[in-house]
Amino acid sequence: MKIKVTFFQRVEFLIGSGTSTRFWEDTWLGETPLALQYPSLYNIVQRKEDYVATVLNPIPLNIQFRRSLVGER
Repeated sequence: MKIKVTFFQRVEFLIGSGTSTRFWEDTWLGETPLALQYPSLYNIVQRKEDYVATVLNPIPLNIQFRRSLVGER
């Protein structure tokens, strides 16, 4: 697992259409995967391996959590 994290910290993805870049687990927005940037959200998201296109193309966003987001959490 450590090798995977180290590898993904050193590479960048061109997401293009977003159909092959994972929303939470690939580094495409910032320096680290969103799973590491927002671990509390990643822990409650229903579909952890969705692609960027799957999440961002529809309106409203196609992202579902196991519980409601309320307040600061």
